[in-house]
Amino acid sequence: MLIAIFILAILIRFLYFPENIYFSYDGARDSFAALDILTGNLKIVGPPTSLSSGLFHGVLFYYLIAPAYFLGFHNPEVVSFLLRIINALGIFLAFGLGSIIFNKWIGFLAALLFAVSYEQSQYSLIFGHPSPSPLTVLIFYLGMALFLFKNKQYGLMIALMGLGLSVQLEAVYGLLILVLLLIVIAFRKQFKNLTLKTIVISTAVFLLSVSTFILGELKFNFRSTKAIFNILNSFSKSDGSNLSDFTYIFSVIQRFFKDNLVAVDGLVNLILVLTVVILFLLYRSRDLRPKIVFLLIWFVGGFLPHILSARFSYYYSGGATVSLIILASYLIYRLFLKWKIAAVILTLMIVVGNLHLILKNNISGPNSDIIIQPGMFISDQKKVIDYIYIKAGGKPFSINALTVPLFVNTTWSYLFEWYGQERYGILPVWGGDAAAGFPGNLKIVTSRSDLPLTRFLIIEPVVGISDYIVADFINKENYFSKVIQEQKFGTIKVQKREKY
Repeated sequence: MLIAIFILAILIRFLYFPENIYFSYDGARDSFAALDILTGNLKIVGPPTSLSSGLFHGVLFYYLIAPAYFLGFHNPEVVSFLLRIINALGIFLAFGLGSIIFNKWIGFLAALLFAVSYEQSQYSLIFGHPSPSPLTVLIFYLGMALFLFKNKQYGLMIALMGLGLSVQLEAVYGLLILVLLLIVIAFRKQFKNLTLKTIVISTAVFLLSVSTFILGELKFNFRSTKAIFNILNSFSKSDGSNLSDFTYIFSVIQRFFKDNLVAVDGLVNLILVLTVVILFLLYRSRDLRPKIVFLLIWFVGGFLPHILSARFSYYYSGGATVSLIILASYLIYRLFLKWKIAAVILTLMIVVGNLHLILKNNISGPNSDIIIQPGMFISDQKKVIDYIYIKAGGKPFSINALTVPLFVNTTWSYLFEWYGQERYGILPVWGGDAAAGFPGNLKIVTSRSDLPLTRFLIIEPVVGISDYIVADFINKENYFSKVIQEQKFGTIKVQKREKY
C-alpha cells in the first residue's frame, strides 16, 4: 500500500515536468554555490535570509544539491528531479506519525492525503532551500511522537536532529525551539523520565546538526548571533504593530485547510467551525487528550512564525499541516467504523479537491505566495537562449538583461554557462551594468565601443521594480542600439538589437 501511495505521490509531483521548473536568481545563486563545493571550495554559511543582512540560513541545501549537479552535469533539471523525489518521501514519515499517534490504518490514510496534498506538491516545485523542509520538520515531530507515545527515549535524539536540520534549511524554523518548550510544558511528566545519557546524546546530535552555524559564527565574529539579538531587541521595543492581527492569522489557517483538505472556498469556514467543535469533543476523552494536545501544538507551530512576522509565506509552514492531515485521517477512520460509504465519499472529496488544485495551478509552477516573478521557467529560458544563438548566426554578440534583482546577471550567467556554452560552444559577453559581488562568470564589458555589433536584450518579468526605472533602462538601450526583432517566450521578452 505504501509503495502504491509513493508511486501516486511521484506521479503527482512530476506532472508538467520539466516544463514547470522555476529558476530565478535564488536558484542560480544556490547553483553557483553548489558548483563551488564541487571544485573543493567548501561552504559553512548558507543563503542570506530576508530577516536581517547579517542572518543566514544553513548550508545543508548546498551539500544536498551538489551531488545532483555533479551527476547531472550542472543541469538544474536534475536538482528539481531530486527535490520532487525528496518531497514524495514524506508519505513514509506521514505514515509513521499516523501509526505512532493512532494506528497503522490512520497512518495509511495520512500517507495518502500527504501524497495528494496541493500544499506539499507546491513544496516539491520550489527550487530552493525551503523545498526539503517538510521532511526535516516531520523528522522532528516523528521523534517527539516516538518519545511521547511509545516511550522511546531515542525519539528525543531524532527530534533534535530534525530540529537542527530544519534550521539548516530555513532559519525561521528556529522557532521550533518554542514548540519544543510547549511540548515539554504540556508533557512534563514524560520528560521527568529522561536519562542523563539521553539528554547528553540528544544535545550532541543537535549541536552536530547545526555545527556549520557554530563554525560560521566563530569565523565571522558572531554576526548571525548579533543579527538575532538585533531582531529580538527591535521586537521588544516595538508597539506590537509588527504582530499579525487576527484576520491575518485566520487567513493563514484558512489556507492550511484549503490547500490540504477543502478545495472549495465556500466550505472552508464551515469545515473550520466543525473542526473546532470536534476537537472540543475529542479533548473530553482522557485517552485522546494527549494526542489532541500534541496535534494542536504541532498545528500552532505552523503559524507561529506568521504571528511574529506578519508575513504570508509557504516557507514558514513546512510539515505543520501534516498535523491537520493526521487529524482528518483519524476522523475518516472513525467515520469508516460506522458509515463506510460516507468515509469513502469524504476521502474521495479530499483527494479530488487537491487534484483539482494541482491540475489547475501546478502547470504554472510555484504559486504567487512562494515566488516573486511569474513564469521564470527553464523551458522558456532555454528557448530564449536558443533564439539568441540562432539569431547571432555564429557571430560574436553581447547580452544585457532587465533583471530582478536589478543589475544582477547571476541567473543568465548560469544559464549561458550551463546550457548555452554546452550546446553552442561559445559564450557572449555581458554588455551592461552588473552589480559586483554576485555569482556569475560572464565577461562584463561596459564600454559600448568595445561591444560586438549584434546585441540582445532580455527583459524578465519586472515585479517589484518601479516603472520609471524600467523606462530609464529601456531608454538607455534605445540611445545606443535599435530593435531589429522582438520575441516573447512565456513571460520573458528578448530583443535582437544592433548598435547605431
